[in-house]
Amino acid sequence: MEAEKDNKYGYKVCYKQQGKNRWKLYLVCNTYDLAQWQIRWCENHSPPDRKTNKILEHVTWEIFPIRNYLEYKKLWRGCPF
Repeated sequence: MEAEKDNKYGYKVCYKQQGKNRWKLYLVCNTYDLAQWQIRWCENHSPPDRKTNKILEHVTWEIFPIRNYLEYKKLWRGCPF
């Protein structure tokens, strides 16, 4: 799924484990280029899961656009900065 590259709300970097059907949110980015950079980094370094702290192996990474303002507000609600 190719994300649109001129989204004003930002992008979600999500992953799906092998054999699972559900996409899990890993990171929210403001630009498409930054989201692509994050995916390249994650594919090379195998980051830990944010909740369980286990290394993410055998996962598929994908970029999804944030579609509306309500989703944008919900995703950035817990942002520490």
